[in-house]
Amino acid sequence: MPGHLPGIPGYVAFAGVKFGGYYLAGLALRKWQPVVTASALKIAGTRTGLGVLIGPPLTIGLAYVIAKFFPQINTDLLIFSCMYAFIYALRVLVWALVIYLFTKQTGLLKSKLWTYAALGAVWSCLLDLPGFGLAIISPGQVPFC
Repeated sequence: MPGHLPGIPGYVAFAGVKFGGYYLAGLALRKWQPVVTASALKIAGTRTGLGVLIGPPLTIGLAYVIAKFFPQINTDLLIFSCMYAFIYALRVLVWALVIYLFTKQTGLLKSKLWTYAALGAVWSCLLDLPGFGLAIISPGQVPFC
């Protein structure tokens, strides 16, 4: 099935949208937990960095596993739903790690940590819309067959 992958400008646009959104999330975390001393830039950089390092390999790996072990799943919507459910759960865990790193000295209640992590994961998913949109329309796309 022929298609296109975003080129470097597309990946930069996607990461830029995510970084900007994570900066806003860092501001929100600092507002909700004033004892957090890390800057919103540091929080955004950490979250974006983890997303860049963890996201693509695990997403590609999950696509491979679904195709290899569940070949009977042939509807794109079902595959997309399974992958996005996995990605959401992964984002909750990554946000929990980021929030823990910046609140471990504050005694943040675990219930609040997981609430903030779930909200952060929803925010990450919402940021996919403009991020993917910019990545798709950016120049330098790479065709594949």
